[in-house]
Amino acid sequence: MRFEVLGPVRVRTADGTAAALAPRPRALLAALIAADGRVLSAERLIAELWPEGAPPTAGPALQVHASALRRVVGDRLLSTAAGYAVRPGELDAAEFEASGDLRLWRGPAYEGGGTGPIVEAAAARLTELLWSARRDWADREVAAGRPVLAELSAWVTTDPASEPLVERLMLGLHRAGRSTEALAVFDRAVTVLRSYGMQAGPVLVALAAGIRRRDPTLDRPAPRLPGSRSRFIGRRAELDRAHRLAGETRLLTVTGAGGCGKTRFAYELAREVAAEYDTVVVVELAGYASADATRFAAAAGVRDEPGGTPIEALARHLGDGRALLVVDNCEHLRAAAAATVDELIGAVPGLRVLATSREPLGVTGEAVWPLSGLSSADAMRLFAERVSAARGGSGLRAAEREQAAALCRRLDGLPLALELAAARLRSLPLTEALARLDLLVGASPVERHRTMRAAIDWGYDLLDPAQRRLLDRLSLFAGPFDPAAATAVHGSDALDALARLTDRSMVEWDGSRYRLTETIREYAAERLGAGDPARSRFTGLWLDRLAAPPPPDGPAHTAWLAEMDAAHPSILAALEWSLTDGAEDDALTLAAAMWWYWWITGRMAEGRGWLRHGLARSVEPSAARGKALRAAAALARNSGDLTEARRLGEECLATFRQLDDRAGVLAALNNLLITAQGQGDFAASLAYGREALDRAEAADDARMIAAGLNNTAGTLRCLDRLDEAGPLFERALGAFRAIGEKRGEAAALANLGIVARRRGHVEAAGGYLRESLAIYTGLGITEGQLDAVEGLAQLAEPELALTLLAVAERERSTLGSAIFTPDEVRDRDAAEKNARLALTTEEVARAYRAANDLTWAAAVALFQ
Repeated sequence: MRFEVLGPVRVRTADGTAAALAPRPRALLAALIAADGRVLSAERLIAELWPEGAPPTAGPALQVHASALRRVVGDRLLSTAAGYAVRPGELDAAEFEASGDLRLWRGPAYEGGGTGPIVEAAAARLTELLWSARRDWADREVAAGRPVLAELSAWVTTDPASEPLVERLMLGLHRAGRSTEALAVFDRAVTVLRSYGMQAGPVLVALAAGIRRRDPTLDRPAPRLPGSRSRFIGRRAELDRAHRLAGETRLLTVTGAGGCGKTRFAYELAREVAAEYDTVVVVELAGYASADATRFAAAAGVRDEPGGTPIEALARHLGDGRALLVVDNCEHLRAAAAATVDELIGAVPGLRVLATSREPLGVTGEAVWPLSGLSSADAMRLFAERVSAARGGSGLRAAEREQAAALCRRLDGLPLALELAAARLRSLPLTEALARLDLLVGASPVERHRTMRAAIDWGYDLLDPAQRRLLDRLSLFAGPFDPAAATAVHGSDALDALARLTDRSMVEWDGSRYRLTETIREYAAERLGAGDPARSRFTGLWLDRLAAPPPPDGPAHTAWLAEMDAAHPSILAALEWSLTDGAEDDALTLAAAMWWYWWITGRMAEGRGWLRHGLARSVEPSAARGKALRAAAALARNSGDLTEARRLGEECLATFRQLDDRAGVLAALNNLLITAQGQGDFAASLAYGREALDRAEAADDARMIAAGLNNTAGTLRCLDRLDEAGPLFERALGAFRAIGEKRGEAAALANLGIVARRRGHVEAAGGYLRESLAIYTGLGITEGQLDAVEGLAQLAEPELALTLLAVAERERSTLGSAIFTPDEVRDRDAAEKNARLALTTEEVARAYRAANDLTWAAAVALFQ
């Protein structure tokens, strides 16, 4: 029997039929359901059934209505000396509160259930939950790129004064190009609110104002696509035609001269079609020296996988659905970009590629969309808006419009040129600006690239010598940069000059970082002298910033990773210059410092390539070479190439021994200990471990003592020498705690949990592993959480164990973090096999279904 209150109050019998109930018995049922199992006295129920005033016969009438209700619900109606209660069984309201499923609603809550205070309060509560669920649903659907307008329109029609829903409908209509309708919705809401003696809230009023001025921050969001910094103007017909053409080909390349707006056009097109795709990936090639599959995989956040190629990893990431790949600024790497795109199109059937380049890629089946300047009308619109921004809201005057039109024609409607021209008008009358441009370009027709260069010349000429010198030096940055970085490279305070460059549209500012457009960066780079000291200062900047190791824990590590993502292209630029024109040791030091970033982001192939290049150019023993060898060995091991990791590790150890570098020898020994352990060469692993411990103890190096104890104990555990491994893990735990090393503490606890489980001490094992999991969770280290949860899974009942192991395997695949230690691989495989053998076929299937529905956060929460 099922009770329903999300709409007309009714009872459904076992066969799904709605039972007939007269109004008073239905009101009685509604009140008892709203009471949520509590017993209601006769007096309370009489007040509920007759809120306008009870008749003299209300007492006997209540008994009659209760009898009528009992004939429908049977023994679910409870009658006691204190009053009545109902056991509702299945209840749609309870389902809704648990699931948020909006499909359960059929109308107003408790419709037909009377107007008593208990029912009214319950209905109001459910209605508030409904509004909240609708808001959450709309936000989720929009974030996923799915349509919401039909549902929002229906809800707002029913409740036009619900401001959060009105806000979402207005925004959806505006993003669909229906701004007039969005403002009509606002006007209706204002009218309804006024009829209640109320005014629209400030959020709704601000949204309407933003729609009227076409605020670019209201543009449609698209996953992984950069947000618009200003309103996109014009090219509507071109976007529509490009959209149609893109739907007929696997590769559409937007071509055109520098400054014509290729990137902005491509991103705008991608934003408009993003909802049609399951996955959107952006690959930015400006500032990079490589366009191979490793660069594409890194941009997609795909980690390298041992034994697989980057193309295979990318194909798995993109999946069987529809995927959009935006590849920007291909011209300087056209052949390599074309080869990678061609290979990906062949490997991923559902992939569509949108590329930008100054010339076509030349891939079979490519459709080319040549982009020229804006039309006369659109160029004027863009110029007028940018002039208004440059003049603090004071736009073009009527007397200037003819000259402005001439200026737009002279600049061939190139958006970047128009931006620079508008910036010029902060300090120059339009008449003089036009005359100055004529001198630069000449009176005869010219090629577009000359027009663009003339426009940049024009802006460059406006700068004073210090500003020009700074702009040239900023061309060293291949990506975004902060004021401190600019000052370090310039050699003196750059903030005032940066502000002037930004004012003149030569440098962009996004609210947190500066950057140069690729066209201006190329222009400035041509003017930077080969011997300019800024080049060495640029390398020194990254040597300084990478000198400290990455923070090991939680939020600090997350912030560090975000900074590294932004700095990555510039660091590679410094690395490339160091390898060709700078100091070779600087190149090795930079590459070695980057190894952790390359590993944590899955760019191990990229890192190994840079380290291989650097090591080939510098063969003399040095501390920089030793660190680079250690980094290369670690990346090789984490890539599954244990033979190469061992070779590099042994050379690293020999280098540090030759240099008599104590710290380097210790690190190399621990590195080799783990590699040999992974190879199953336990004798060598123990030998490395014993030497590492002896050296660490002699030097009183607490951290390396703790690491040596933990790693050596791991090798003993692989040999099933648990009586020796256990005490070493205990010592390691104490040592890590003594120096406050939480990550090491968590690792030692997890290792002790494994030892306790193998000894049959189940309760102790669970305690160690739960404590380890709590620390890893607090630090935000997923790899450690995986180790702990897999250990706990091996203590669980077979069905739960199989579910947790399947979830962990899924997460490891996503992270590219395979189990490395031999005995842990053996234990994990045995646990899965034993769980499957202990279960029926139906139970195994149920475990895997549960794994599909279980998020990683929920799996971790099972043990908290």
